[in-house]
Amino acid sequence: MGDDGFPILPDHAEIDSDTRKAVVRAFLNWHYQDCSGKAKDLVPWKEVIPRQDELIPPPYLPHGLKIREPLRMNRHEATELLDFWYDRQQTGRDVVFEFYSW
Repeated sequence: MGDDGFPILPDHAEIDSDTRKAVVRAFLNWHYQDCSGKAKDLVPWKEVIPRQDELIPPPYLPHGLKIREPLRMNRHEATELLDFWYDRQQTGRDVVFEFYSW
């Protein structure tokens, strides 16, 4: 966690595929919990996937990416998300990711 209370993504260059997916999942779960105010809830993927455009502002995902449950992602998909968010984090963006209000 950073000083601002938000999660900090690790440099994932040397992380294996399963760990990358776990990092994506943990990162999204944290943001969902922050948005929903429910500290133990997990992202409800069956709601998010068909409503991605309503629930996730476009600036927080790579252009054209359709998100899916992280455990079902392949290495390329997980890496694309991590690269995108890590770049936002490293360039000092105020917000790396967020859901629209839940």
